[in-house]
Amino acid sequence: MDRRQFLAFGALFAGYSLALPAKLFAEWSANSFRQDSIEQAFINALGTKEMVKTDKISIVAPVVATDGSMVPVEVISELKGTRIFLFVEKNVTPLVFVCDLHENALPWFSLNIKMKESSTLYAVVRDGGKYFMSSVHVDVVAQAC
Repeated sequence: MDRRQFLAFGALFAGYSLALPAKLFAEWSANSFRQDSIEQAFINALGTKEMVKTDKISIVAPVVATDGSMVPVEVISELKGTRIFLFVEKNVTPLVFVCDLHENALPWFSLNIKMKESSTLYAVVRDGGKYFMSSVHVDVVAQAC
């Protein structure tokens, strides 16, 4: 491909992307990722702070994390939920992860997160109209964020 074809394709792609409606792009919820307390983060993301504590959600995380910039977290749920959330209480923005699930899916995910300091992790699963929550505390030796 020569330079003229590359520029023509680039201009065509740019014009096409500007013509796309905004509804095709992912939705950004500014309220969910604000700097708030954990209670306010629950209200912003879930619409309530009323949750049922359960042992059907397991959070696998180190008791002591040597580096807060990369803390491995795994969440396993026995509840067939429609949405799953992960919150870190003392982070600048407590909401870390949100995922919409298909019907009858048993949620499981693993990711590395940043933690500002030693804090409690909350995993929340929406099953029906109710929210179920489990938590675990992680001590951070070297701070991140």
